[in-house]
Parts: sequence; C-alpha cells; structure tokens
Amino acid sequence: MHTTIHAMNVFVRAVDMNSFGGAARSLLIDPAAVTRTIKALEADLGVLLFTRSTRTLKLTAEGTRFYRDCIEILKKHQEATERFRAYPLRPHGRLTVGLAPEMTRRMLVRTIPAFQQQYPEIELVIMSASDMTEIGGKGVDVIVRPRGNRRQGGVHRFPQGLILRKLAHPPLVPCASPEYIKRAGAPRVPSDLLQHACVAHISMENDIQDEWQFEKSQMRQKIKIVPKLLVQGTEALREAALSGCGIVRSLACHVEDELHSGKLVHVLPDWRCTGAYPIGAIYRKTRPMLPQVSVFVEHLIKAFQRYNFVPKSRPPPG
Repeated sequence: MHTTIHAMNVFVRAVDMNSFGGAARSLLIDPAAVTRTIKALEADLGVLLFTRSTRTLKLTAEGTRFYRDCIEILKKHQEATERFRAYPLRPHGRLTVGLAPEMTRRMLVRTIPAFQQQYPEIELVIMSASDMTEIGGKGVDVIVRPRGNRRQGGVHRFPQGLILRKLAHPPLVPCASPEYIKRAGAPRVPSDLLQHACVAHISMENDIQDEWQFEKSQMRQKIKIVPKLLVQGTEALREAALSGCGIVRSLACHVEDELHSGKLVHVLPDWRCTGAYPIGAIYRKTRPMLPQVSVFVEHLIKAFQRYNFVPKSRPPPG
C-alpha cells in the first residue's frame, strides 16, 4: 500500500512546483525518490496521474481529482496533528501500585482522592508487593516502600534498570500505650529501655532492628534491646504497641493518628531517635517514562512532605 501521507505530500508538491526536480529540492530528497513515489502511487491507484506526452507536468483527469482529495486530506492531517501538539493527552490508563508490608495503608490511601480529582482518567490499582522483581514483569508499575541500606552487616544491592525516588524521610518515634506506661513507668533515659519490654521489628530484608540509637545535644547512646516479641510489618508493630506489649520504635508516619489521639504515647521525647530509613518510590527506567508513573510519584512527593516531622502528641499520663 503506497498511498500514504508522505506519498500524497510528494505528489502535491510535484504538482505545485510543476516539476519532479522542484519537488525534490523543496522536500530535500533525491529526485529519483520523487519519480519512484509517483510511479508507486499510480500502480497502487491503478490510474495515471500525469500525462507523459510533453516535457511539462500535466495532470490527467484522475490526477486532478486525486490532487483535490490530497489537498483536503493533508489539510485535515495537519490540523489534527497541530491540535494534539497544542493540547497533549492527559495521563490516562491503569497504574498498579505495590505497597510494601512496612507501609501503613492509610498513609497512601489518603493521598488518592486529591490524585483522582486531578487525574480522573487514571485507574489506580493498589496491591501488596515488596519484591522489586515484581516491577514491570509482574504487572506492578511502581512500589512504595522504605529503603534500607544494610543487611546483616552487608549492603543491599539495588537492581539495575530501576529508579528510586525519595518521597519522605520520616523520623523514628519510640512509643507505647498509656496502659503500658501506667503499668511499667516511663523511661527517663535511653538506657532505661533495658528494663522495659521492647518489641523489635523485622525488616523486609530480615534485619532484626534491635539496636536503637538516640541523640541529645552532644550525647549519643546506642541501646541494644533484648526483645521478648519480634514482628514483621508495620500494622503488626503498631498493634503490638496498642495492645500494651511494650515499647516499639516506629516511623512517626505510621503512628500519627494514635499519637494525636493519645492511644500511643511518645516516650523519651527529649531524645532524637536516629537511623530512620527514607520512604521511596521504585519503578523501572524506561524511555519515555510512563506518564501515569511520573505524575503519581510527583504527587506523592508533595503529599508526603508532612511526614518529615514528628507529629504532635498528647502528653504521657502522670
């Protein structure tokens, strides 16, 4: 099939310039290419477009009708392309977001209404996923998860072909339920934690997070707790604290509501608990980048800014 937009454009230019050579010069192509294009058009249409009896170009009756049709088609083609260049398509289609077990569901879900209002053409699917190998090959477009650096003394390798965008760097907060504080008392200094029931979190990389570090002015303390309970997953860690199992160390964004309501109490508030991992969005490096992924990640960066600070909490019971 040789009746393409390009072939029509070559034909119209040859008519307008009244010369195959003139058409070639204006289109910056070889004159032989113009001749081949016209012959291919005539073979495809089954008619002669030009008479061959004179040295000058002269359209046949069929060529004249085809010329008028080409002018109309090329005009509509130009209008259509210019319209879409002036008004690019908004991001649309399905976007599958994987949420790691170490992430609180409500933290992500609360950002969705504003995103859907801005991008109503995007269909969001949120599912549990933590393994970075699930990106792309298993239908997950982007994974939201904390990013740890160490694994039992080693360094986690970041797979090639993936991009990590930092969304937030929430602080760590040691906290416990008011019932536990009433029963066991509140620690005054980090070393007091050795006398308390503490709950250790197990990361997705199977790191047991039993070394808690604290800073205050020029003082630094590293406490290796002896946990009686170890849990994996943010929800389980928060429920352990709410149930009175002991003191947990959690990213502040995962216990924000509970600190606001007083269901959990921030212990050692005069000390800064260090060692928090940033939360990132991980997605595959492609060119061009999926517009759904780009706008979603940028939306999360703005929405997660509030989580970079310790939330206000009710004072502990006296």
